[in-house]
Formats: sequence, structure tokens, C-alpha cells
Amino acid sequence: MVHPTSLLLAAMAVAATAAAAAPIISGTAPYRYQYMPHLLQIPAHLSPKNDHGLTLDHNDNIILTYEPNANDSHCMIKWNPDGTGGAGFGPGAELCAGTPHGLRLSHEGPSQTPFLYHANNNQVLHKTDMEGNIIWTVEGPPNNNSKFLPYKPTWFSTPPGSPYVFMADGYGSSLVHVFTTEGKYTGNTFGGKGTADGQFMTCHSINYDPRTNQLVVSDRENHRHQWFNFNLTLPSLFEFSHKSTTLTSGNASRPCNMRFKYGNGMSIVPDLVGPVGILNEKNELISTVQVGSLLGDQGHKFPHDALFLKNGDIVVATWNPGRISYWKKLD
Repeated sequence: MVHPTSLLLAAMAVAATAAAAAPIISGTAPYRYQYMPHLLQIPAHLSPKNDHGLTLDHNDNIILTYEPNANDSHCMIKWNPDGTGGAGFGPGAELCAGTPHGLRLSHEGPSQTPFLYHANNNQVLHKTDMEGNIIWTVEGPPNNNSKFLPYKPTWFSTPPGSPYVFMADGYGSSLVHVFTTEGKYTGNTFGGKGTADGQFMTCHSINYDPRTNQLVVSDRENHRHQWFNFNLTLPSLFEFSHKSTTLTSGNASRPCNMRFKYGNGMSIVPDLVGPVGILNEKNELISTVQVGSLLGDQGHKFPHDALFLKNGDIVVATWNPGRISYWKKLD
């Protein structure tokens, strides 16, 4: 005769195994996703301290930029479009010194050559080729003018076809500075700290919105996004158009970015509080992926960037500690 305690222990073991194998699913149909823990593995010899920026390269490979721990000489990892593989790349210390933060892809010139723009919190901007080789570096605030201090760059916007790039000083003075694609400051700066239209409280990211042909700023501590008119050939135009409160976490939402590629009119918004939101063309929240609450025990606590993949899946990078996760679209 089997002892009741043995039966109970066996049942508990079966239940624990089933629970461990249960898929982690979040979101609202048709934007419902399943966490795929075997994808986007960090190579063993790399050690992200904080994960910061994501992009897809010209071949839809997934690229992460991160702040490395002391024993790590890299600050970028590239995976295949399906989340497999994974290798560190780039020239090392020169690119990775300080705090690498925002990453943005740009296609430029008649041949639409791809480049990467890097914003570093330690007052450094880089433009590189797709292997991370540095083309130019700009150190210090624009024109080294102390009136722009404090200065801690967070992200670039690279509008297609424009000879200008827009850089958000999100952790510094909440200003947007306009540079040329050659790294020259144009003398044009906008924004500043505040809550009024056109002002920011941490302009964490700036991006081109192809749905409206405008620039959109993730105004994190004002819990909103703001859209601006700009001109491809006139760097002096940065005109407030409209705004939208982001409520992925209610009134406490802290949106870090807004991305559109492969969204089919939708946008994806990582919220530092914990979730990732899918917004429709009217910027209404239609699905919430609860990354922080579902994976927080594994370190995926603070979504800092997120993007759509061509196949409909999504990728999420979280801040501290640095983690990255792959979510397969179910519906």
C-alpha cells in the first residue's frame, strides 16, 4: 500500500513540473504573445549591466546596445531575425566607454547606406557603420556651450531622407538638439524642462512617426508622447502638433520609446514601470504585455525599449538588470 504522504508528494511534484512548463502568455487578442525563453540568449562571455537600446539592422537582425559590466569589452549584441544565434560586436572600448544608451538605424545617400547612431549618457555621440566602426564622434554639449548643461544624451531620431538628425538630451536639460548627419551642430535647439506643450520632463526618446510624417518625443516623466512638425531641409522647424497621454500603467506610466516598423499602423511602447503597450493608430491602448509582473522574478523588471519583428513577434529590452526577451505572437 502506498503511503498517503507519498501520493501527496508525487502529486505536488507533478503539479510543480506542469507549472514550470506552463507557457507565459500576456496581451489581448489579436495582440497576444508568449514568452520564448530559449531565444535571444546572451552569449556567456558577455555581461550586460543595463540593457538600453534596440534596433533592427538592414537585414532585420536584432541589435541590442547595453552598458557593460567591468569584465565585458563589448556593448552591442546581434542576433538572427528569429532570435537565434547571438554575438558581441563592435570595436570595444572606444565605443563602449561611459554609458551607451540610445541606438537608431539610418539609411543615407543615393545608395541608402545603413548607419547606426549612438547616444551615450556620458556626453558622447557616435555614428558608426553596421559593424560598429566609428565614423565620427562628438563629445560635450553642442559647441561645448555650458548653457546646455547638464547634458546626458539619450536618443537620436533619423528621419528618412533628411540631412539632419534630432538628438534628445533626456537625462540632462530635456532639450532636443539638431545636428547634421556629419555630426555638426546646426545651432537649433528646442524644448526644455516643463509641462507645457513643447516642453519635456525627460525627453527620453525621439523617433520618426511614418504614420503622421512627424517626430514623436517620449516625454517620460510627463507620462505622454508629443508630436512635432519638422522640415527635411530646414533644421529650424520643430513645431508642436499634438500630444497623447500614455496609460500603459495608468497615471504612473513612464513611456521610454515609441516604435512603428512592422507594426502595420500600430506602435509599441515600453513602459519603465513594467508593461509594454500596443497602441492603435489613434494612440489608444489595445493590448498590454505584462513583462515586469510576469518575468520580474527573472530580472525583466523595467522595459526600456521594444520593437516589432517582421513576423509579428516582439522583442523587449529591460533596464536594470539588463535583460532581453522574445515574445511570439499567438493570434
